[in-house]
Amino acid sequence: MNLLIPPRHRELFPSLKNQIASEHTKCGPITWNGYLRVQTDDQQLIDELRQKLDAQPT
Repeated sequence: MNLLIPPRHRELFPSLKNQIASEHTKCGPITWNGYLRVQTDDQQLIDELRQKLDAQPT
């Protein structure tokens, strides 16, 4: 699933890339309108990002 993290959390993007990047999760690139794209199949991570950062599925 692809998630988009809103640009209002931009200051967290570098740390998120380091924390959640793994074999099953890919972070980036940042879209033209400032959203960070996260691609993952980890349902727990999806739920956490949606709850904490208002991530939207694409």
